[in-house]
Amino acid sequence: MSESNDVLVIRNLTKKFGEKPVLRGVSFNVERGETKVIIGPSGAGKSTLLRCINRLVEPNSGEIIFNGVNILSGDVDIRKVRARIGFVFQHFNIFKHLTALENVKIGLRVIRGLDNAEAEDKARKALKAVHLEDDAYDKYPAELSGGQQQRVAIARALAMEPEIILFDEPTSALDPQLAGEVLDVMRDLARRKVTMLVVTHEIGFALNAADEVLFFYDGVIWEKGLPKDLVYHPQREETREFLRRIADLSMFGGE
Repeated sequence: MSESNDVLVIRNLTKKFGEKPVLRGVSFNVERGETKVIIGPSGAGKSTLLRCINRLVEPNSGEIIFNGVNILSGDVDIRKVRARIGFVFQHFNIFKHLTALENVKIGLRVIRGLDNAEAEDKARKALKAVHLEDDAYDKYPAELSGGQQQRVAIARALAMEPEIILFDEPTSALDPQLAGEVLDVMRDLARRKVTMLVVTHEIGFALNAADEVLFFYDGVIWEKGLPKDLVYHPQREETREFLRRIADLSMFGGE
């Protein structure tokens, strides 16, 4: 497809922490309606990449083209950009002093400037979309399971009607049952063609929901392809070894 259908284009992105290179010339694109999954060992640069995309971390060089605009240019209002890029973190990052409903409403009120009634309507629709039970809307995070908290975080991102949602290992802090609840929601979003870039070790999700899988290794895209091709027929030894290790960990209950 033409670049006009690309929500996000990454070109030759680099990042160092001190003298240590973390991203070493990363390039790829995400098309509208696509779910792209990034896998790879710890320390490969996956989370750093996501943080560079909305400039929580500043890259050293390269381009990040979001909706046709290089958001690394000096005249870009990054706050407006972030309002169009959802981000779901590993450890939920929802406000402990707000209820589930209030957590979703707050961005709509503060960033989007909606009145209370409209914000509440959109927040309730977003919470329904992530299959959160009605009786959980008025509960505080401490009263919710980890899976429910992560679904609130996803609803908060969805409610803002972003162009793309970034997921940084959204199930890694959850036990398998609660992780399954979150993955069901994410599969549903993929079916609805919500544009997503997902860093995860959940190979089953990649197989079932991704349009393409990228294998990150040592700060570069080592291999990429259709999910079944990459998972069942990897071309690089590093990819094969990573997938073997993930399979072994799954057999014995995780890391």
